[in-house]
Amino acid sequence: MNALLGKRIAIIGAGNIGRILLERLTTSGIPAADMIVCDSDATRAEEASGRLGARACSLTDEALVSSDIVLLTPPPKAVLEILKALAPGLRPGQVVISFAAAISVSRLEAAIPSGMAIARVMPNAPSLVGKGMNPVAYGSHVPPASRALVEAILQTLGETVEVRDEQMNWCVGLTGAAMRSLMPALEGMTEAGVEAGFSAEDARHLAAKVMLGTAELVLESRLSFDEVKSLTPMQTVDEEGVARIYLEAARAAKQKTEAAESKLGA
Repeated sequence: MNALLGKRIAIIGAGNIGRILLERLTTSGIPAADMIVCDSDATRAEEASGRLGARACSLTDEALVSSDIVLLTPPPKAVLEILKALAPGLRPGQVVISFAAAISVSRLEAAIPSGMAIARVMPNAPSLVGKGMNPVAYGSHVPPASRALVEAILQTLGETVEVRDEQMNWCVGLTGAAMRSLMPALEGMTEAGVEAGFSAEDARHLAAKVMLGTAELVLESRLSFDEVKSLTPMQTVDEEGVARIYLEAARAAKQKTEAAESKLGA
């Protein structure tokens, strides 16, 4: 976190990911005065920035290109045009981090001055509470000091793992969209709790804690998946069938992202 102190941070895009970044950075101790927020919808930028005290600005504001770190969170189709607009004012030493799906590192690098540090992140919604898992792929010119800044940003969101850029489309289904895939299990378990007579709040808490505890058991023990399952003898679902559902969901997310990538020419 100390790596970010005194750094000027620009967030371009005030949608879900932009707001999560603004909130997590503020919660982590980054002064609001060191952050600016830009969005094509000026009202949305004002709302996002005003709530936490950061300054809203336009895409033509000189403060954007003078920032030490530029966080890109607009819709994927807007990313390259934004970078091309900013490129004349960007300089070596700055760090650009893209949170957009379907835009490869090579395309990002082609849109900015040669030698600039760039990273591509697959955002994950649990970052809202600092529990995210956000894979990152680095460009070809990321010196240790720039990498430290990227890592410091990601630490405010939770955990990260470095991946190759060609693995990023897989990460859409493995991390980015996976939370939504898991929600139906929580919803069904919560409904069962309500049917059993629990309050909706208690049923939701019970379901979420069981999922959280199971994940912690897998992470902290050396048990195989089969060994974990054997700790609870009663089988309540078609386990192979459920596993196939999630495998196919990850494959489908990868294919959809590849299609979007092809459409965007990335």
